[in-house]
Order: sequence, then C-alpha cells, then structure tokens
Amino acid sequence: MRGMIPGPVLAIFLVAAATGTAHAQVCIEIDAPRDTLAPEDRAASVLLLGRQFALAGEEVVNSCPTPYVVAHIKLGNTITVTLSGPKGTREGTALGLDDLPALYSQMVRSLLTGRPMTGLGVVDRTNVTAAQASAQRVHSDAFTYARLGYSGIFADHTYGTPAFGFGYRAELDSMAIDVSFINMQVGSSDYYGSSGARAASLLKLSGLYMLNREANATPYFGGGLSWGNTSVSASRPVTVVSPAPGFPNGIPASYTTGGHGSGLQGELTAGYEFGRATTIRLFVQADAILPFYSVTSETFTTRGAITSTERRYVPSLVMSVGLGWQRNRK
Repeated sequence: MRGMIPGPVLAIFLVAAATGTAHAQVCIEIDAPRDTLAPEDRAASVLLLGRQFALAGEEVVNSCPTPYVVAHIKLGNTITVTLSGPKGTREGTALGLDDLPALYSQMVRSLLTGRPMTGLGVVDRTNVTAAQASAQRVHSDAFTYARLGYSGIFADHTYGTPAFGFGYRAELDSMAIDVSFINMQVGSSDYYGSSGARAASLLKLSGLYMLNREANATPYFGGGLSWGNTSVSASRPVTVVSPAPGFPNGIPASYTTGGHGSGLQGELTAGYEFGRATTIRLFVQADAILPFYSVTSETFTTRGAITSTERRYVPSLVMSVGLGWQRNRK
C-alpha cells in the first residue's frame, strides 16, 4: 500500500522517540557519603528538587540510568549545595533550610538552560535567595551641603553676581553622584531695570571622579546635566526721535525687552574636597554652565509691532565654597 511506512524508517522513528523519552526522564539521588543533612531533610530535598524539574517540563521518576546527585554541606547556618547530573554540575549557597527551595530553582534552571548561576539569567522575583539578598554592599559616604560664591554671566558683557546653592552628594572611594538644587546666580539691575543678569540651575545631576580615592583631601572633576533659566535685562538705550514739547530728550520710537531663555544645560565641574575622613566636608568648586538654549530679546515699536528678535548664547561660570555635613554616620 502506498500509505504504509517502510520498515527501516519506522524503526528509526521508534528508536528516536524512545531515546527522547529516556532523555526527558529525571531522577534524583542523595550523595550520602558527602551529605550532612538529617535523613528527613534529605528526603525533603529530593522532593523539592523533583518539583523544580517537573515545573521545568521534565518527567521525574524514581530511578533512571543517569540520575542527578545532590550533596549538602552544612556549616552553621550556611549550606553549600552541589548538584551534578547529565547536563553538568552547579553549586550554590543557601542560608538555612528555608533558603533551599529558591536555590534549587536557580540550579535547575541553570542546568536545563545552560545559563550560568551568576548574574540574572536564572533569577526572578520568586527565587532570590537570602544569601543573595543579604550580600555585602560597598560602603558609601553621603552628605548634605550648602554652597556660597560668586559668578560671571557672559552676555553682551560680563555680569558679576552672587551665587548660592544646596545639594546632596554620595561618594564611593573614587566616584560620587551629586544632586543639587536651587543653584542661583542672583543678579541685580539698576533702579530703572536697564541692566543686569541672573541665572539658575533649578535641578542638577552630576557624576564626579575623585583623583586620590583614599586620601583625606582630593581634587575631583566631572560633569552633568541641569534644568535652568537665564535672564538678561535690556542694556542698550531705546531709539528716540527728535525732541518735542514735553519730551526734551526725544520721543521713544522703539523699545528693547530683556532677554530670557530656559531649558536643559550641560555643566562641567572641577573642585577640591577636604575632610573626607570626617563627618564635616569642605570643598572649593568651579562650575561652567553651558546652556543648550539661547537668550531671546525683542525690539518693538510704541504700537506693539516687533521690529527685530535677537538671540544670544549666555554661558556662565561659578566659583564657590561648600560646607557639607553627615548625620548618623556609623
């Protein structure tokens, strides 16, 4: 019959199916000479490991030609687990018996997928072990600070203004993250508001690199981004026409508004920090503020018609002294 499968092909198919079924079967044994758990805990570990293989889609049986062998070495509250079998060997650490199910989950996933135990390849929110959750972190210092100094705003000419700011800095030995806010360059104009400038970095995030990582005092440099604004008052006289009765100095024909701009800014920082081994920090710092926007001013007539628009790039430079303090340092 045309629909019949040739004998050799059928035999190959049956052998392949039987081989696939054999590979899918999993059994677990305890390495009795090396295992230090109590007998009842050994039995529980076999059941828990079998459950993890079953959840992964494997067929768990009581015996098989190539079993997975597990050994637990307990010292105090720490249990080192070794699981070996057809797909390799994995080792991990649990903190107490309650931590074993999560570790078994990671080990089985690692064996069946080929992913390493390190990293996040076999970890999710359901199987993080207590040993991983309580891992020692690198200690960092953190302090709050206030700065006071002087700045130059570079518009049509340089405007000198007082400057101040506040922030929070978290430091490792060689790196630091600095978050500062209300960094103001507070300018002042004359009585008529004809000239003056001011700028602000309302929120700034920077990364810093410490050159002498373990020293009590070190130079540092870095950079970051901020959100801020810049304002420059009108500094050139209005256009006038010839004198008229009641207007001995002439009648204004046009006016120029003060310039204003706001947006994202790049900031470069360099400084020197003292007292890194104490709870009080002192630092001297220079910040170059480079806006990604322009300051825009307009000229318009007495009837409100705009005659021209001027855009000017206005960077600034701040020199300041900062004082930082730590609380509840251990």
